[in-house]
Parts: sequence; C-alpha cells; structure tokens
Amino acid sequence: MTQRFEVIGDVMGDGYGGIEDDDGVQGDVMGYGSGVQVVGYDDNGDAIVVGKGRRNRRRPMVQLTKPQWRESQLAPGVIAPDQGLLPLPMGSFTFALAAQTNTFQGQIQKPFRGERLLVSTVRTGTTAVGRLMGQIFVGSDLAALDVPAVDLEQIGSPQAFGVRLTMKPAQPGVFIRIVTSLSSALTTTDTIFCTITLLGRLVH
Repeated sequence: MTQRFEVIGDVMGDGYGGIEDDDGVQGDVMGYGSGVQVVGYDDNGDAIVVGKGRRNRRRPMVQLTKPQWRESQLAPGVIAPDQGLLPLPMGSFTFALAAQTNTFQGQIQKPFRGERLLVSTVRTGTTAVGRLMGQIFVGSDLAALDVPAVDLEQIGSPQAFGVRLTMKPAQPGVFIRIVTSLSSALTTTDTIFCTITLLGRLVH
C-alpha cells in the first residue's frame, strides 16, 4: 500500500515552490526551482529529480529605488560628469557722480554656457533714473546681434518672461564681461547700486 503525504514548503531548499510531484510535494527539491521533476525516491527517502532548474533566491523585504538625480553615480562618492544650472556672480557696483561706468565680470572654472541674466538695482536720489546699458562679451565674442548696448534691466528683470539667452559656450578660465554705462548721468550725491548674476549650464 502506497502512503500518500503532502508537504507544503521547502524540501531541503530555500525557495517558495515551483514543482509538484505525484506524492503532493510542493516547493523546491534539494534547492532546485522550477523545471525539475520528481521521478522517485532513494533508500534514504530523498527525492530523485531530473531536469535542469535554477535555484530560487529570496527577494529582499525592502526594495529601494534610486532617485533620478543619483543615476549618474558610478560608485559611492564617485559621480559621472553631468550638467547643472548654477549662478555665475558678476559682481556689484555703485554708480555715482564720479563713477558712471563699470565692467561687471565673472571668470568660469568649468565649461559653461550662459542662459539667464538677472539684474537688480537700488536707486537713491532724484537724478538716479538712468537705465543700465551694456554690452555682453563671452571672452572676446560679443553676445549680441549688433554692437549697440542693450538695456540690461529690461532683459535682466527677475519678472521678465521669455528672455532666456543661448550664449556661446566657454571653457574654464574665460571671462564673461558686461561693459556698462548709464543712459543719463548722475549728479550731486545720487547713486544707483547694481548687482548682476548670470545663470547658465555647466559641466560638473
């Protein structure tokens, strides 16, 4: 008389199942996964299997998803070259009776392409009404379609829309300069304080 029995789980294995023999044995047999068949048992009661299966490995209980901005990480602490959007400080200056012109400049340390000009001014006095006019140079190249100065406050206003530029890419060590002057001169003790920042993409 043949004794029937049923074992739920692993038989000398570490998987979750995948085969079932004639005696109702479910799970891995001797560590094998799906693709094997029990054909009998030896004198010790161990299952005899045929076929070729792969071992099942338990999946981790917690699966972590790497954020997209960390996909460039080659190894812990090792980041592949990537691009970012960062500010290039161009400096600040106070226009006054004895200082009616100035050259704002910033020197880049990595490959860079300017895209967005930000200009901030603080006016003091009744004659501090002149507009800030300037010519933008990337190295020795003029970043404009013609040589006349442009209204820096018009294209550099933080509230302006659709004023993004595509300036010429520059290599490390290149100066980006803005030669500036006022559309109308200051008198007495009146002043115009100005700060310029250039946003752009760089390789880092």
